[in-house]
Amino acid sequence: MKSLIFILALIMPLLSFGHIGGLDPYGCRNNRKAGVYQCHSGVNSGKTYASKDEMLRATGAGSSDTVLQQNTKPALLKEINGKVVAIADGDTITVLMDNTQCKIRLAEIDTPERAQPYGSKAKETLSSLVFGKAVIAKVQDRDRYGRYVARIYVGDLDVSREMVRQGAAWVYRQYLKDKSLLAVEAEAKAANRGLWALPEAQNIPPWDWRKAH
Repeated sequence: MKSLIFILALIMPLLSFGHIGGLDPYGCRNNRKAGVYQCHSGVNSGKTYASKDEMLRATGAGSSDTVLQQNTKPALLKEINGKVVAIADGDTITVLMDNTQCKIRLAEIDTPERAQPYGSKAKETLSSLVFGKAVIAKVQDRDRYGRYVARIYVGDLDVSREMVRQGAAWVYRQYLKDKSLLAVEAEAKAANRGLWALPEAQNIPPWDWRKAH
């Protein structure tokens, strides 16, 4: 009996965390001695923060649901079919599929940020192409914010290609798979469409703009 009590005394502190090793659902734990919040598994493995709140802010989304979603890494959907119910910016939409909202980042393109010249116009262009419409999303990946990364189609219209053709988006070279998009971008640039009509000083690739801001 004494042995059983001793064993229970050892394992109860672990059970109180709800995870073996004292880790919380995010793969982290408070190191009270050092006064820090340390992560040992999941997307933040090996990182140390001042607090859990700081860790959540560092994910970019700032929500515990997002961190949990990243750590559990559910099976990647290959295709999403639904109606576009929200436009976040020039390259991010929300699709309602079977009463579930799926946030989708358009693959292989990058549009000016909201604070950049042409940022609001890029959002308007995307909205005119997809908002309220039924779309098919061909999923390529899932990013660190939990968004699906996909090529979006409205019927036969390839939305990423059309955004580039209208001069509302850059080809995102870092993640480019369809190299034919480069020719579409070159044609839009030669025709001074959309963002290509901006003065050169204002026409900064969004990936460079983000580094500077």
